[in-house]
Order: sequence, then C-alpha cells, then structure tokens
Amino acid sequence: MAELANNSTAPAAQAIDEARRRKLLELVRGRALARPTDLAEDEVMVWPSLVVVEAVSAVVFLGILTILSVLVNAPLLERANPQQTPNPSKAPWYFLNLQELLLHMDAGLAGVIVPTLALGGIAAIPYFDRSPLGVGILGTSSKGRKIIAFSAVFTTVVLTGMILIDEVIGTGTQWGIGRYLQEEQGAPEWVGGIVLSALIMAGTIGVFVVFVKGIFRPTRRELIIALFTGFFVAYWVLAIFGTSFRGEGQELTWPWNLPLEHH
Repeated sequence: MAELANNSTAPAAQAIDEARRRKLLELVRGRALARPTDLAEDEVMVWPSLVVVEAVSAVVFLGILTILSVLVNAPLLERANPQQTPNPSKAPWYFLNLQELLLHMDAGLAGVIVPTLALGGIAAIPYFDRSPLGVGILGTSSKGRKIIAFSAVFTTVVLTGMILIDEVIGTGTQWGIGRYLQEEQGAPEWVGGIVLSALIMAGTIGVFVVFVKGIFRPTRRELIIALFTGFFVAYWVLAIFGTSFRGEGQELTWPWNLPLEHH
C-alpha cells in the first residue's frame, strides 16, 4: 500500500515541479530600451523648448549690438600704410592671449607647443573621463562648483602676479633667471626661452594640482574640471592683458591711457 501511495504522489509532485519551472521561464514584458535611470520626466523637446530660447537670445543680442553700434563709434584704423607699422601692432582679439605669451617666452613654445598641448588635452578629456553621471551639469556637484571658484581665483591671481613680476624684472627673462643663465653662465638662448619657461609652467600646474587634491580630495571628473577651468581663465586673463593693458611698445599701461582712436 505504501508503494502504491508513493507511486500515485510522484506524478503529482513532478507536475508541480514542471509548473514551477515553466513559471520561472515565463517571459516578462519590460521597457523597450535599457536605460540606467528613468530620465523621461527630465527630458524636454528641442522644439519649442530649446529653439525658442535660442531665438529670443539671438534677438536680444542683436538688439544690444544695434544700440551699441548707433551710440558708440568704433575706433577704426586708418588706411593701411606699408611704410608705417602701427604701435602697438596687435593681433585679433582671439589671438591676443598667444601674443601675450610671446612676450614672456620663446615664440615656438608660446605659438605652437603650448596651444597644441592645450587643445590635445581638451580633446583627450572624453578618453579619461568616461562616466555618464553628471554630464551637462555645471560642476557636477557642490564640491565641483567650489573647485571651479577656487581654480578661477588661483589662476587669476597667480597668472597676474607672474605677468607683473616679469614686467618689473624684465619681460621675457623668466624673472631674471633666463638672463642670468645666458649672460653669466653662457647658456644658449633656448634654455631660458624654452626649457626654463616650460619648467615654470609645468611647476605652476603641478602646484595647482597639489592644492586642489589637498583641499578638495577630488574625483577624476572634478580634477579635470579644475584643470579645464584653469585653462579657460588663463585664456581670458591673457586676452584681457593683451587687449586692455598693453600700450606702445607692448608696455603695460592702464586701459584709460590707451588711445581711443588711431590716426
């Protein structure tokens, strides 16, 4: 009798196991696309949300530009004279930062090597920072925004101080060290103009990175934000010096001492 009972319950147990197995293998309908987070509520359409804002901004900018063109006369240069070089002879505003660098170091370093390394570093950022988190958010976090502020102040103060010191001691002599190496030690000109200038820039960037790491303990993303902020601020500080603080002979002067018109 026991054997008959066992034989009768075995098919029932197998049927239950089979039902459970089929339930485990059941297909469940999910989302159409796999996404790390649900961002549907945060998304907006390009039209009209973005395009309208851009169109309004363009109209406002055009209006301001039109009003300024009516009220303020642009200080135009005289007709080009090949027999007379303007003093100062300045590059277009977007190259004035490089022209400012040319005053302090070798032309090849300032005009070719430094811009190439800077642009190459910016292009390489996506290969070093591959995290999708925080993309498109200014500073990524509250700590990132503090790093941006610190980087902007540090770069402005240090770069301004370096320009002023170089101007007082002797522009292009790397605070007199380059002049000493050439005149006293007989070093080649490229030692002061290239090697010494590169060491000063690399040392300043190294000190900056040490400060950021020591104060903020940044992630890779935040360290890249700090370096990019330093580059961005340096670009504009050099451009402002070249635009508004360089007079005749590329000497430092106050903006109000610059001629408003060129004759």
